[in-house]
Amino acid sequence: MKITCTALVYVFISLVLRTSCVQAVYSDDAFVIDWQLANLGPWKKIIPDTRDHNRILIVSNSSEVSSLVSSFNVSSGQILFRNVLPFTIDEIQLDSNDENAVVCLNSSSQQWQKFDVHDWFLLDEGVGNAPAATILPQSSYPNDQLIVKDSELHILDAESGLTQWKLKLPQGFNKVEYFQYEDSLALVLNVNKTQYVGFSINGTELIPDWEKDESLTDVVDYVVLDVFDSRDLELNDDIIAESACDSLWNAYWLRLTTDWNRFLNLLKENHFSPGRVFTRLLAMDSKDTTASDLKFGFAKILIVLTHDGFVGGLDMVNKGQIVWKLDLDIDQGIKMFWTDENHNELVVFSHDGQYLTIGFTDGLPIIKSRSSLSIEKDVSSVIELAEHEGQYLIKFDDANHQLFRLDPRSDEDMLSAHSHSDSLVSVTEHDSDGIYSYMIENDLVKDSWQRTMKPNEKISAFVKRDETNLNTLGITLGDKSVLYKYLYPNLAAYLVTNEELRTITFNLIDAITGEILITQGHKDFPDFRFPTDIVFGEYWVVYSYFSAEPVPEQKLVVVELYESLTPDERLSNPAEHYDPLAGHINKPQFLTKQFIFPEIIKTMTISKTTDDITTKAIVMELENGQITYIPKLLLNARGKAVDEMTNDDKKEFMAAPYTPVIPINDNFVITHFRNLLPGSNSKLISIPTNLESTSIICDLGHDVFCTRITPSGQFDLMSPTFEKGKLLITILILLVITYVIRPSVSNKKLKAQWLVR
Repeated sequence: MKITCTALVYVFISLVLRTSCVQAVYSDDAFVIDWQLANLGPWKKIIPDTRDHNRILIVSNSSEVSSLVSSFNVSSGQILFRNVLPFTIDEIQLDSNDENAVVCLNSSSQQWQKFDVHDWFLLDEGVGNAPAATILPQSSYPNDQLIVKDSELHILDAESGLTQWKLKLPQGFNKVEYFQYEDSLALVLNVNKTQYVGFSINGTELIPDWEKDESLTDVVDYVVLDVFDSRDLELNDDIIAESACDSLWNAYWLRLTTDWNRFLNLLKENHFSPGRVFTRLLAMDSKDTTASDLKFGFAKILIVLTHDGFVGGLDMVNKGQIVWKLDLDIDQGIKMFWTDENHNELVVFSHDGQYLTIGFTDGLPIIKSRSSLSIEKDVSSVIELAEHEGQYLIKFDDANHQLFRLDPRSDEDMLSAHSHSDSLVSVTEHDSDGIYSYMIENDLVKDSWQRTMKPNEKISAFVKRDETNLNTLGITLGDKSVLYKYLYPNLAAYLVTNEELRTITFNLIDAITGEILITQGHKDFPDFRFPTDIVFGEYWVVYSYFSAEPVPEQKLVVVELYESLTPDERLSNPAEHYDPLAGHINKPQFLTKQFIFPEIIKTMTISKTTDDITTKAIVMELENGQITYIPKLLLNARGKAVDEMTNDDKKEFMAAPYTPVIPINDNFVITHFRNLLPGSNSKLISIPTNLESTSIICDLGHDVFCTRITPSGQFDLMSPTFEKGKLLITILILLVITYVIRPSVSNKKLKAQWLVR
């Protein structure tokens, strides 16, 4: 094939145009693509700092058995530090022997901790006799210095009693949370009970300096709403309309008239001014949400439900900005679900048995209906039986169940608990005392099977097999043989702790029949004061626990499931459907390996991508508040020591030797140096994007934190270090060299044909 210089020039021009139009997401965007909502919760006590009038200590209850103490700058609204104490605080006292130390005290349990007031380092702690200390007064101010009159706050002069400043109170004003006026004025108002607004003096006016919303604290559930480009929706409608035309000419005429009408409307909106039209066209792409975020699937609204009954929408592109929020006025939020595939309506269940439907108009939520379950009991959990079909299994605190169905058939009666279904659904749930399975047939809930624990045992972690896209049936080994994965879908795994025997046991069960397929125990004296967790991937399970022997250390265990450990042996029949009730199922064979991790693991999740092609990552929330991840390839149950690996083993794709200790890679710590307080019941979630390489990871709890990870690297994005200029210069130089030496090459070929030297 002959390539001319003209063709090379065209190629060069094409490359210039393509590279200049590339939209890339860069990998070094720490604190750019990640964001955090650092919450304090409702303020319970405020203690002024006598040495710095801009600082206060805030006490808030992060749970029923713990307290959060925070140092806060009332001038800037900045959180200086936060510290969780393992008891509720009755008093904060100043140490009589050291004015730089404070003592936090619980009078009922006599627990106390002593801290340095500047950096809040723990100096001492104990139970019983606390250090001699004087009680620090809570924030108070003379009532006659602040007067609310005619929806205005009047701040009076302490000597003359005349009004120095007055402020129009914001809508929803609740109370004055903090006020002091010595060297400078600091004023904090409580609005709608969960919002705090700080004011300062600007000349003769009081102006708002900062605002802090504490309503979205302690998240219990979430859903995700994708943001679409309105132009894409219009284009989709146009394509549907054109497809409905009966001829090509009619479709062309429809497009012509539609575009012409849009052009006329654009002229009318801009009063037929060419300058305005041109300016409007230039500004069409200047939006808060960029085209690349919409295209790559990063533009999403994270909708969270809190324990206190708030629902809020967070813009995941704009640093978690609260787009909207709604007070549901319920006892306690439990669960929420989308009721339709288009994500136009939510149903929210509360602890007191209420359920609400929330619709969206122009992106804003509206409570469409509110009702109560027919059984007046407290709800403990809600299980969705079929996605977007409105079928739910309600479990109450007394362990009874109710089958519930949303029925949108009638506008007057939007919600109905009475329906009939011929489907057969199996449901498995658990608590610390056992695993329970139910079969739902003809709208009747029937007991299927259960596994109850012994008095000295409890289930510390439970997980069902993750639903993933099936890309390969097996693992290709170095000698080209295949180990077939065990892909039976109805599997669950759980950990059983035995405090009397000091053991922990891993069990793999068939969720349909309850049969235990695999069990393995650990007798290295697990320490039950530390958390355990478990995740279930495509054909593997990873679980974590803390053991005391031979030395105290965090353990990670991986179990990989195969149809057979003999290469190229497949025991399942592709033509025969799995039927565990009829006995058509083969038990898995498995390999397992144990690893040591340097930090205590609190909870884990698996990264998710659109097509599940990207290497899976185990994302871990650590006890120290950091979040990190490790690729699943490092947790390889078939791994061997370097001296045991054969040549075929080394030829295997992404083969790595077995290393019993997995260090923390600083590049994989996705929280960086953030101070993250996830809370006691926090959950890690993974959200796929339109890019196969990228997954969004969020930690929901007391704080809300989100970022993006790329376990296999950004193979579908341009790296920020990619030097387009050097590449184009190199191509240009090669073109010039080719053009210069072309005559010499042609002359040499001609001489070779005539045998001329």
